Amino acid sequence: MQDSLMKTIFRIIVLVSIIQSCSFSNKEKDKLIGNWSTVNGNSCPLEYQFCQDSIRFSEMCYSHVNSWYINDSKIYHTNIKDSFANRNYVFDYKISNNNDTLFIKSVTDSLYKFPILRVKNGFDYLLKNLRLTFDLPSKNDLISSKENGIGFNVYVGFRNGKLIAKTDSDKTRGLDEIKYETIAFLAYQETELDSTNFQFNLLVDKNISKTKIDSIKNILKSTGYSRIFRVYNNEQVDYEKTDWKDELNWFGVYE
Repeated sequence: MQDSLMKTIFRIIVLVSIIQSCSFSNKEKDKLIGNWSTVNGNSCPLEYQFCQDSIRFSEMCYSHVNSWYINDSKIYHTNIKDSFANRNYVFDYKISNNNDTLFIKSVTDSLYKFPILRVKNGFDYLLKNLRLTFDLPSKNDLISSKENGIGFNVYVGFRNGKLIAKTDSDKTRGLDEIKYETIAFLAYQETELDSTNFQFNLLVDKNISKTKIDSIKNILKSTGYSRIFRVYNNEQVDYEKTDWKDELNWFGVYE
């Protein structure tokens, strides 16, 4: 009788342990669900798209769709399709307290390498690639930037509290260099562009003064092209309602 009771208690303890372990594993797995990228301006960033049943893993411009699970601060995933080779992966991982930065390393490495950032949407992906922060002003009655020509994006925001102006190029060092980048951009277009079908798409943080914005516009116009399409936001065109890999279509007005 006593042996039977002890066996029952032991089974209950084992069952509770398994349930607690699964619950912990699921909670840790939920923290990883979403999109992650090194977003470092590289044409082939390291990226993960974690779903409940699968993970899409992009490495050196090759994409793999894997099954995955986690256990003891390790991520295990195995190729299931879209792979040039069958491989099993085991990585140590850790995640920041606010769940926005992921660190991964091989189990044979001693140090974690570069951070992998959570990407919420297409606009967030852009900002992290630019390494800028800016909050676009809101305005009604906007039109698409693609209605009247081809645009060259110019961003003016902040990096570590410092005002920065740049283009989609990671080589921009300031507004003065944008003149040369504009010439290069025009030269590589298949369609011949002139002052009637070329424009600057200007994205500026809403906290930057009008005087500063006018100064930026004057520098852009000194290139010989005066059409400036100022990008705005509103509830209808909310750029945060995009998928992380969506091509962003800007809305705004000519100024």
